[in-house]
Amino acid sequence: MKAYYKDIWRAIKHNKKRFFSMMLITILGVTMLSGLRAACRDLRHTADSFYDEQNLFDICVISTMGLTDEDVEALAALEEIEKKEGTYSENVKVWIGEQNKSAEIKLISREGINTPYIQEGRLPEKEDEIAVTRNFLLATGKQLGDTVVIDEEKEEDEDSEEAEEPNFKHTEYTITGIVLDATNVNSQQEMMSFRSNSNTDYTFFVLPEAVESDIYILQFILR
Repeated sequence: MKAYYKDIWRAIKHNKKRFFSMMLITILGVTMLSGLRAACRDLRHTADSFYDEQNLFDICVISTMGLTDEDVEALAALEEIEKKEGTYSENVKVWIGEQNKSAEIKLISREGINTPYIQEGRLPEKEDEIAVTRNFLLATGKQLGDTVVIDEEKEEDEDSEEAEEPNFKHTEYTITGIVLDATNVNSQQEMMSFRSNSNTDYTFFVLPEAVESDIYILQFILR
């Protein structure tokens, strides 16, 4: 063994530059791997905590024809369901200068499901109030207390030759808060993505009282 150790030290002595270069590369590699492993665990823990706090849904049931109160109650009868709610969302148009942009309006859950995270201000408390994401304010230059005008763009029914009734009671809303949408983690202004992002430019939130509709999207949280 003495001869073996002497041979090792002799090799190091005669190749100091090569040895210390390899040692430095190894240290950097171990440091990088350790940092990546720790960062990934922290990111997963942070995301999990955020989703738990905002009560992100486990299951979302969507029908092209819409779902009714009876559908909500039928699915809620499953033992695995802890919380259930029928919610509603609709894509509308908003004008930014001369540009026509799309926005998805979502309802704030009465059951606390998918609660938007408040960055500034507060959530709406009246049916003519609205919460928006920060990228909308950056694009428009608006601030808390300003108003947002939406356009549902309902098409005329070919059979009756009458326009569809609007689902929203108001077209003008007062901005009360800046929020993060817990269901959209691909926001260009806020978070990186590992889920599909929204197909609209902006996301708004209003109270359920602001909408007149008996057609739902179903959201569930499992036990």
